Amino acid sequence: MNYIKLVAILAFGTAVAVVSPQGARANQLAGPVVTGTVTAIQGTDSITIGGQTYTVAPGSPAAQELGSLSPGEQVDAVLNGPASSSGSQVVSVAVHNGA
Repeated sequence: MNYIKLVAILAFGTAVAVVSPQGARANQLAGPVVTGTVTAIQGTDSITIGGQTYTVAPGSPAAQELGSLSPGEQVDAVLNGPASSSGSQVVSVAVHNGA
């Protein structure tokens, strides 16, 4: 009888974990996203998107990606803080492929 209760509890726990909204958050971006056209790139220090310049976090995936970006490309830039804060930095950049 204890074995059946244990299986039932484990099944219930698994079901709750699967339908929990916490599971859906695992694939969401970590911070605010700025979307726009790259208008300038200054080495690995900063990127200008839609006329607004953002500092790039040193050693971040964004710093590594800047070398492969070009002005005119459409991108999503993930920030580590609010877009309105001058202390926020770009931590990731993704290029829009296609249209």
